[in-house]
Amino acid sequence: MLQASRTSFVCWRCALQRPASDVVFSRSSARLLPRAKPLWRRTLATVRHPASSEEFPDAQLPAQEEQSREKIPIRERLRIWDEEHQDEAKTILADYADAGELSNTITRPLNVAMATFEVASPLFDGDELGDLRAEDANIKPGDMVELSSDSSRRPMLAICLGRFNGYEHYYTSSGKWFTGLGVKTLFVVHKFVEPAELEPVINELPSTATPLEALNALQDLGHGPARAAGAELLRKMLQFSNDAEAVYQANAGTLDASSAFIGHPVKHSYMTLHEIADLLLPNFLQTEGKFEPHALYAVHRALLQDEVFFRPLRQTGHRRSYLFEVSPLSEVRIIQRAENLVREYVEKETRPLNRRKGWLDDFVKKARKLIDHSRQTRQWTKSGIIGPSTGKTSVPAPTAHEWSPTDLELLRFMELWACYQKFPSYSGLQCYGSTILRALDRYRDAEALSPSTGWTFLQEIGWIPSWEIPARYSIRFPGVEIKRGGGYVRPDIVNLDRYLKRDILAPMRKIWEGLTAYCIDAESTMDIDDAVSLERTSDPNRFWMHIHVADPASSIRANTPVAKFAELIPQTIYLPGHFERMLPGSISQDRFSLAPDRPCLTFSALVDKDGVVLDHKITPGILKDVVYMTSEDVATAIEDRREDPVVSEAELSLGPIPEPKPAERPMTRPGDLNSRQKGELALLSELGKAIQARRLSRGATPFFQPRPEAQAYFDHLSQDERDNFFFSPGDPAIRIAYSHRSGTDLVENAMKLAGETAAQWCHERGIPIPFRTQPHAMQNAALLQQYTRDVFYPLLHAGIKPDENQWRHLRALLGSDEVTTTAGPHFTLGVSMYTKATSPLRRFSDLIVHWQIEAALIEERRRGASLVGNKDDGFLPFSREQLDRMLPMIRVREKQARALSSGDGGDQWILQALVRAWRFGEADIPETFRFHVVHIQGKRSVLGRLNWFERPALLRAEALNDVLRMADIRVGDVYEVKLKNVNVHANQIFVEVLKILEKSGENLVIAPEGDKTEILQV
Repeated sequence: MLQASRTSFVCWRCALQRPASDVVFSRSSARLLPRAKPLWRRTLATVRHPASSEEFPDAQLPAQEEQSREKIPIRERLRIWDEEHQDEAKTILADYADAGELSNTITRPLNVAMATFEVASPLFDGDELGDLRAEDANIKPGDMVELSSDSSRRPMLAICLGRFNGYEHYYTSSGKWFTGLGVKTLFVVHKFVEPAELEPVINELPSTATPLEALNALQDLGHGPARAAGAELLRKMLQFSNDAEAVYQANAGTLDASSAFIGHPVKHSYMTLHEIADLLLPNFLQTEGKFEPHALYAVHRALLQDEVFFRPLRQTGHRRSYLFEVSPLSEVRIIQRAENLVREYVEKETRPLNRRKGWLDDFVKKARKLIDHSRQTRQWTKSGIIGPSTGKTSVPAPTAHEWSPTDLELLRFMELWACYQKFPSYSGLQCYGSTILRALDRYRDAEALSPSTGWTFLQEIGWIPSWEIPARYSIRFPGVEIKRGGGYVRPDIVNLDRYLKRDILAPMRKIWEGLTAYCIDAESTMDIDDAVSLERTSDPNRFWMHIHVADPASSIRANTPVAKFAELIPQTIYLPGHFERMLPGSISQDRFSLAPDRPCLTFSALVDKDGVVLDHKITPGILKDVVYMTSEDVATAIEDRREDPVVSEAELSLGPIPEPKPAERPMTRPGDLNSRQKGELALLSELGKAIQARRLSRGATPFFQPRPEAQAYFDHLSQDERDNFFFSPGDPAIRIAYSHRSGTDLVENAMKLAGETAAQWCHERGIPIPFRTQPHAMQNAALLQQYTRDVFYPLLHAGIKPDENQWRHLRALLGSDEVTTTAGPHFTLGVSMYTKATSPLRRFSDLIVHWQIEAALIEERRRGASLVGNKDDGFLPFSREQLDRMLPMIRVREKQARALSSGDGGDQWILQALVRAWRFGEADIPETFRFHVVHIQGKRSVLGRLNWFERPALLRAEALNDVLRMADIRVGDVYEVKLKNVNVHANQIFVEVLKILEKSGENLVIAPEGDKTEILQV
């Protein structure tokens, strides 16, 4: 005989709902009942169980009333229940959740409205456009992508139709058409169909001049190309899905148990989809040594079905596919352990009469004590961060014996959930972290018991500092562990200095006697890796410009532990509070930072006064006369002035900003220079400007407008750290300002010349190095020249900041930067080929360039002849084939470092300052802001930008306050808004409308006019 389960079904969405108000009004008893001792225990079950009759004598009353109500018709009973529980209305998870939010995928498992789009501002890396977009930025018409998002359980395939009027158009496997901006995807099949096959669908699209609002309305109404027009596309996508399913079915045993073949006992693994497929699929599925796209897709879908073992690193893309992070078996056991403990706790909650205390009860008791103690000096907030300290006494850290091994496992699980955000937002595993927060009974005011609330919990108990940056956990470096409290942990290698070798270029070094090398850097710079000097020739119109670069490669071999150490974090991280050198300071600063009698590798160019480069060479040497100056002092000495327009002088400071520390090296001031030195600096500046003028004539970007940056200062803080728990009586000072390029542009022009020289020298000799190219820009060269000349650059020169559409159109024409062993043009720099070679102390790719060049110099000396025209790479540390395998991972790591320092990491410091200013009055900010509409996400929300450090903000439909309707919103509108919430953990600002300031006029068509079938090559 079948018996009912003793355990009630637990709905995971219930776990995420906030507790009700502190009191419940009972119509039957006509009195207020305290929530602290409810008559009915609130559990996660779908039924409620009465509390003990001994503890609550009145508990039998509702039971008797319930029996009498059973005779009432069901609709009337529901109406009565609704009236009695109006104060317990809960926020239901959205069907279409925004980025970073949990979503309802039970009733809405699949919809194009869930597709994730990327609307980001351009990032500038010095004088270059730093591209943080993933490889999907290069999607072309005819490519097929998988539309997936954090809020969708099931994927959808779609074919890119092209880019019209600034928006990308797609046709999905369900026969739907939709538009998007920078759609994010994990899987791309290039050239899935020919462009000619797209024409029947494209011909039925609305006019290219149709505004976004009309496109959204047409999609909502279901208008679009007829299925008959897309029949061939639908057939091909269906066939692709069937082929992938056949591969999966044939290999289900292996694919479903993939973790057993790949998972490491204690370490994370990082692999591409192709590498995983090589391990899991039989070789006969390969064609010419490669798996077909449908076979790769079968593996891809199988991996994503596993919500624990495999997680794609979405922030940055790999050239061939996204990297998958494979969890170690020890981490999986922690998740399973937490799941069992939470289930045990919930089951006991549903049986109050027989309830016994378990592990989770003990954990909750200890955590509550710490939370309550923290709130004596720090207020909890809904802003994904706890408030600043209000007292001088730090909370005592727990001693080692207070947290049991089981407690630490639960804390580790909470870290995986809230910090690493290990689980997809649609995963049922989300409920276990929420259940733990609910059991704590300290977060009743939270809108949802989400990972953001979990983040604040970890701050309150001291697991992470109150100012920790969430991006450190979401932007991870493969093979590197995150150190709680600050910094990173690379594999422990004792005394890296002992792996340094003798200088292999010592017999070839030129002593630079009689030349003054000018190291031009900020006083705070610790690793001095470049300098410039001038050498006159017999021709008064020709000069040698020398760029001297620090030379660690001559003493660090490419296959040593020092090189492996640097490769793991291939670019020095300048995130405030978490500075991390690529090389240890004992090596980079103490041994190879430029100084008299230290080695250098010199990139030299023979230049005339018109900026024409006549010759070039590379020479190992040793500096003698070195002068250290700041860019501002050089500009003062030679009376140089930049022509960049000033965008904004806005600045915000919180806390005591310390005075700049004096430089650790002897600085030279303008008055200390003699006439010869001033003349050399002036001539170097003149030559650099002439070279740059020629680059500009070839389409180089004249300059990039600054972006706001945050600096954090910890000089005044003391931090109590015991047993790896963190408590502090204060908070870091924060300063936000625009990164103006002050001083002279001499250094920037010279460093680009060095990169161009290194690229040409290696290309002539057939030496593979990491060339920086923009291949897609060259395909659109004519359109780029026209657009930048007539639209984009005039705005920059006029001091007008290009809007989002103009930036998006420029980046669509440019495509993404590539790092490859094949030389090619770089449009935004205006050069025929380029590499980065002037920062080997701070960037691993520069170190590779030096290794390759120095091996070639040694080979030329051995042969006694130049290698120009060489085809052999046997004498190099890295063959072309080796570099082709290495560069994709190096590029991923470089992007992560830039995103952490200048992307999400830096932005979260700005949001921390905003929360402290807005909620706690630590600085003056406007009560209202101007909100400029950038993008409309259907009926859900509006993306815009505030006139406060250009911060992106989100305006939801419920925050329109009857001022206007979603249907009335237009891109380009400007509204007066006020802050509704700021979530540092989710990196989001939410606003609500107060009034309309401006309505956009005629929609500006920012793409070239023409026939729709003339598809832009992006």
